[in-house]
Amino acid sequence: MHISGATRKVIDRFLDRLGLDREGPGVVLLENPTEELEHDLKSGKKSKLHSMVGARPAVVGRVEENYLYYTRRFPNDTADNTIGAGAITAQDYLYFTNGLGDQGSAAGYFSVANLTLQQTNMASGGKIPTGRGFRLFDLGITFNTQCTIPNMAFCLDTMNLRFEKQNAQLVLQHGPIKMWPGGSGIWAASTATAVTTATNGLPALTNVRRWRNPRILSANEQFQYVINAAAKTPNNNTTVALTDFVEITIWLFGQVLDAIPN
Repeated sequence: MHISGATRKVIDRFLDRLGLDREGPGVVLLENPTEELEHDLKSGKKSKLHSMVGARPAVVGRVEENYLYYTRRFPNDTADNTIGAGAITAQDYLYFTNGLGDQGSAAGYFSVANLTLQQTNMASGGKIPTGRGFRLFDLGITFNTQCTIPNMAFCLDTMNLRFEKQNAQLVLQHGPIKMWPGGSGIWAASTATAVTTATNGLPALTNVRRWRNPRILSANEQFQYVINAAAKTPNNNTTVALTDFVEITIWLFGQVLDAIPN
């Protein structure tokens, strides 16, 4: 496989953002398919590795495309599964600050003892682990498919999104969450008289927001997305009253670099 000079520059810049030393131990990007490497590891066979960018005497790694996602439940009721008045407390709700195996109550759940892949694929502790980095291009916000239109409307009208990195050294206000369509899930189902369910944006990945400049998340960096919720709608001061719990997922899509242990 021939790697162009432009591609080499992109790879080098990506490695630099991950804090890898070109002159010392670094990362080898492989042409080998992941399935081939997994098969060889399971069978005990020694793989013949083919590097994209030349030999580097250290950890080998591979760039893949994948999601990074996190789901939490609203209202933030960790005492039971009774919706009650369905009020949402006006405050910040944090995303990606916890990961697999962490307590489900951190994401607003009562019945989920520990977060699983159903809620997130974030590493435990809510931090990018050593040997991993992300270069992300897309961001979408989706609702659970059983969410009703009125409940979704309450959330879309009263919640806004922001990004924080390295303990809020960088803060980006992204605005109302309705400006970040999800691009997946149910669009609409109807009876003869009325629409009964919908989701945040048409269910096509071409309909999500894409950054021209990717969001870089490097190894050991701290970051979080924050949904700030109001308790009342801004247009008529109506108190938010959900009739059932709502799950809101923030997902990002792009490139992930994982080190393959020696």
